[in-house]
Amino acid sequence: MNIRQVKEFFKDKKNAPCPLTERLIRAGYQQTGAGYIALAKKRGLVVDYTKAEPTQYWHLMEEYVPSVPEDKLKELLERIIADGNSTTPPKYDRVKWNKEIQNLCFDAIVNVVENR
Repeated sequence: MNIRQVKEFFKDKKNAPCPLTERLIRAGYQQTGAGYIALAKKRGLVVDYTKAEPTQYWHLMEEYVPSVPEDKLKELLERIIADGNSTTPPKYDRVKWNKEIQNLCFDAIVNVVENR
């Protein structure tokens, strides 16, 4: 899977519901100031985790995809795991659960995107 495939797969999904990721963001799983949050603020977008803003679509298509060379795909979850600026509710181990999500979901995501 490469970034062109990701871009092509998601290009027409701007208004697709993302209930799981929106629920996670509303629970506090959002960066506090660096990366996509800094870019969103610079562009004048609403940054409010209680509203799941900016959206995951914006994060992926406006911040992440343009930052990756077209012939490569950095794993977004690896970037999130490595980023120490995320807000994490104290009772959760963010790194552990991000790795668990990656282990459970990444191959399925690759399959969907590559076999579109």
